[in-house]
Amino acid sequence: MKIATVVLTLTLFAALSPMALAKPKPATKVYPVSCETLWTATKKAVSNHYDVLSLDDKEQAGSFTTGSIWSGIRPLAFHLEGTGKSCTVYVTGHFSGITHNDKGDLFKRIEEQLKSTR
Repeated sequence: MKIATVVLTLTLFAALSPMALAKPKPATKVYPVSCETLWTATKKAVSNHYDVLSLDDKEQAGSFTTGSIWSGIRPLAFHLEGTGKSCTVYVTGHFSGITHNDKGDLFKRIEEQLKSTR
């Protein structure tokens, strides 16, 4: 019985360890506006809806947390890249699941902010 428990534990550990070590993949979304316009909208969306950790105007990047003590506090980081009239938002966070869509929620809030400024 003890050997079976040890084998099961080691098997589970081996199966789950790659997931624990995996780095999050960024979600991206391209917007048909300049990065200057998108940065303004993104800063407002983040400031209005999240607990801001940092906002860097020079790098057009930042980080924030979302969630609560009950649902878990989840940190996310983002940055903007682009030239001309096209800009991409890259959002990175460890959590992606059925009950929360943190990256998608940020994209929706940025879009709402862009619509309100037009």
